[in-house]
This record gives sequence, structure tokens and C-alpha cells, in this order.
Amino acid sequence: MSENKSVNRVFLLTVVLYVGVSLAFSFLSVIVPAIGNMSTYVSILISQMLVFVPGFWYCRRLSRSQALAVQSGERDSGEGANGIRQFIPYRKINIATIVLVVVCTYLMYPLIIVLNAISMIFTTSGSAAVMDMMQGQNFFLSLLFTAVMPACVEEFLFRGVMFQTYKRSRMLPAILLTGFLFGCMHMNLNQFVYAFALGVYLAFLVEATGSIFSSMIAHFTLNATSVVMSFLLPVLYEMVGLEADMQVQAGGYASTMESGELLMFLIGITVWAIVAVGTTCGAVGIYIAICKINHRWEYVKQMFSGGTKKRMITVPLVIAVIICFGMMGMRIYIERMG
Repeated sequence: MSENKSVNRVFLLTVVLYVGVSLAFSFLSVIVPAIGNMSTYVSILISQMLVFVPGFWYCRRLSRSQALAVQSGERDSGEGANGIRQFIPYRKINIATIVLVVVCTYLMYPLIIVLNAISMIFTTSGSAAVMDMMQGQNFFLSLLFTAVMPACVEEFLFRGVMFQTYKRSRMLPAILLTGFLFGCMHMNLNQFVYAFALGVYLAFLVEATGSIFSSMIAHFTLNATSVVMSFLLPVLYEMVGLEADMQVQAGGYASTMESGELLMFLIGITVWAIVAVGTTCGAVGIYIAICKINHRWEYVKQMFSGGTKKRMITVPLVIAVIICFGMMGMRIYIERMG
């Protein structure tokens, strides 16, 4: 079986487990109210474990198969690296790279804001829902469970197991495909849009540094910013005498607006889009600097050349994507009916 097909099955398994457990908890919460009152942190921990376990299981299984191949003489002992390590480019990065990664990520932030706003014309904000969940929670625990944990777990699966496999075939399709699947895994149309772009950016970062630590830092930076804002905004609202309404509106924010409000919303998107053009250009400059500091600029310029004709998209992957979009459609339907 090809490696691409194997990781596609891992993704399908991840999606099925995630959806299955989510639906099971939703059903059981009706019967057992205590389940519906489960701690936010427990819910996040379970969801992250459902993402982590299939990828970890795949790495361990691959490691065992490599060891058996070495023992049987089918593979040289120098070829069979540890199953997890071969998927995790764990090269250390210096302080200058960390600082530039953070700066580059914040320069990408306006683009994410624009994509988020555009998607809110059609659906509710998934990020706002997360911010709403964090209200009244412990700040440091929120930082751990919504910034540190996803940055490690999700990067392990998407920029680790999946991207490191796909890129052995062709680099650009690997970057786009892992970004697309990263967006799909959020199972929310709003989050899919900007997560797709974010996934592409994170894959480029890994190649710029040769280390998954860079994408973890960028992922943490974005999630931590959301956590900080979820705690800071209510305080700011209170200081200026405004009521902090963090509730998610059904059917998309734009669909609830009057024509004048919608016009101002679209003008706001336009202004942010202009800002995003400038900051994204700045991010490109910082990205080049990151490549040069890590002595990978020549590699990055050549990384799209070559490749194989191995298929990346197989039946298990198609099924997984259909399930993800089915869940997105179901959420939109529930929002509009509710």
C-alpha cells in the first residue's frame, strides 16, 4: 500500500472518530445531562486526543514494520528511522527565527481577519464560538488547552504525519492539500476558509526552517492571541461602558444586519483587505529572511521542482472530505433552523 493512501486512511479514521464521538456525546447529553455540562477543558482534551491518537498509532505501526524489515534484511538498518521522528522535522531553531516567525504570523493576521469576515457573510463565526466558551474560564488553563495543546497536536498530524508524507510526491500539491484538509477538520465553514490559508502558511514555515517547531510557534501565536482577546475585550468593554456581547448569532452575522449595517460591514472588509495586502507583502519579506537565516533560501526556491506521479487523493480521503463538508452543511442548517 502506498504511503499516501495510508495517511489518507489515517485522516479518514481521525474524521470518523471525531464525528462519531461528537455525535455520541450530543446524543448522550440528552439522556445524561451531566455529559452536556462537561467541562470545556475536558471537551477540548477529548477532541485533541481524537486527533492525536490515529497519527500516533500510524507512526508506531510504521516504526514496528520498519524494525521487522531491518530484522528480515529487507531494509538496511540505516534506512529505518524511528516512525515518529521521520515525520517530525524536529530541528532546533534559534531565537532570531522564533521572533521572525511571530512577527511574520502577526503580519498574516489581517489576511486571516479578512477571510474570517468574508465567510461570516454565509455562516456564524467558529472563532467567536470558541471565545464565548472561554468566558469565565481560567486564563492559564485556557492558554494551555486552546493554544499550547492544539499547536502541538494538530501540527503533529497535519504538518508532521500528513505533510511530510505527501511532499515526497510533489511539494506544491502537498502544501495545498494539507492546508485544505486542515480546514476541513475544523468542520465549520467559517473556520475552514481561514484555516485553509493558515495551513498553507504553516507548511511554508516548516520548509523555511526545516523544523515543525516553527509552525507550532505560529499556530500557538494565533490561538494565544484569540485567548488573550477573549479575556481582554470584556474588560475593555467594561472600561468604556459598553456591554460585552460574545454570543454567536445564528445564520451568519451579515444575514442579521440591516442594509446600512451590511454596507458598513463590507466597507470594513474592504479596508482590512487593503491593510492585508500591505501586511502580507511584509510577511513575504520576513519569510525570505527566515529562509536565509536558516540557510534554506536556495532550497525553498527549488522545492517545487521534481516530484513523482504518486496519487495523493484516494477514495478514503474523498470519503473523509465528504463527511467534513456534510458536518459543515449540517451546522449551517441547524444554525438557520435554530
